[in-house]
Amino acid sequence: MALNSNEAVDDNEGDAFPWEKVGKRSSAGLAKANKVAGIKVSTIMSFTEVAVCSKLEVVMARVSEAIVFDKVGVTMGYIKDLHCLSTTTQDIALGSVENVHIHSQEELVKMALEKLDMIPPQPSPSAPFEPIHVNAYQVAEGMKQ
Repeated sequence: MALNSNEAVDDNEGDAFPWEKVGKRSSAGLAKANKVAGIKVSTIMSFTEVAVCSKLEVVMARVSEAIVFDKVGVTMGYIKDLHCLSTTTQDIALGSVENVHIHSQEELVKMALEKLDMIPPQPSPSAPFEPIHVNAYQVAEGMKQ
């Protein structure tokens, strides 16, 4: 069964994923796509390597790896690896999902950011590193005692 196209696509306030940095809707139709990301992603008669989304619709298509936060609909399609939350809804009609991997919200967000090359910069230390200047002559003189 396909996802309802009238559903709101920006009801992801609880997600920690930065949805504002990807499109609201994205699709791959009659094509091969390496990465597809958006709040709602549709793959129709296509092959997709990685899909990252809140809602995924797979119709007569194949997805190698899907990272989905809210809902998955597969109609005559195939997903090899589905990474999702325990609350993610799966609606499969004449299709299949080979492997389902359940993750915590934090793990799923981290995985999605890594797959999309959106890793946030590492926090800098609280104080900048400053070298300590040592006068080697004075240290050597002090050791002669």
